[in-house]
Amino acid sequence: MSFTFKMILYLLITTFMMIALILNHADSKNAMYIEMEASEAILKAPPAGYITNALQQKIKDNLVAVRGMNASAITIEGDVNITQRKAIGQVNEDILLKIKYPRQLYIFFGSMINSEYTAYRTIKTEYAP
Repeated sequence: MSFTFKMILYLLITTFMMIALILNHADSKNAMYIEMEASEAILKAPPAGYITNALQQKIKDNLVAVRGMNASAITIEGDVNITQRKAIGQVNEDILLKIKYPRQLYIFFGSMINSEYTAYRTIKTEYAP
């Protein structure tokens, strides 16, 4: 009887571990898409010298369309308005972009770990004063 109980417990724990690994792998696709969107967006930022509202909306629309993410949960930080526009000859010519999205990882017996994806990119401006 003891052996049967130990085997059932072992199978239960390994099953939960495999489910957690599978969910983590599926969840890592979100990180890849966020990194890809950050790379594409930062390459489009230099002509304006900052991350424009249209570019921010395009990032959110793409992530919602491709991965079904919640648009209100996507946070875009960095040089995101015209007052933060970068120009050649300034002390800091780097345009910054940081995209954040909350991440929930389910673990044993319904527990959850909350963290967030973060994609960080910088690029030199090409905006001529």
